[in-house]
Amino acid sequence: MKIKLIRSFSAAHHLPKYDGPCRQLHGHTWKTVFVMEGPVREDGMVCDFKVIKKLLDSHLPDHQFLNDLVDNPTAENLAQYLFDKIAPVLAEKGLILKTLEVWESENAAAILER
Repeated sequence: MKIKLIRSFSAAHHLPKYDGPCRQLHGHTWKTVFVMEGPVREDGMVCDFKVIKKLLDSHLPDHQFLNDLVDNPTAENLAQYLFDKIAPVLAEKGLILKTLEVWESENAAAILER
């Protein structure tokens, strides 16, 4: 069974390899969409949404400077960074992270699928 959770965080960055306005420091309210897979447990849930929300939120870089975490924090590179960071934590809960979407605006996202 697959479950989906949407979380958001605010963070600043600049794109040092970009020739345009995003080369300057700016921020976004990022939206992340996590699709996870796991077996339905005896209680009828894959995992309690409340538990997963807390876990995801604790690993998102809220109010951080993304360049301290990712050399060139494009949406694509941020998606890879978050996937690599969060997939092992979810695996400890018996969940497989299948898809991660990182939205930098309401109409622009990077999608990483495994």
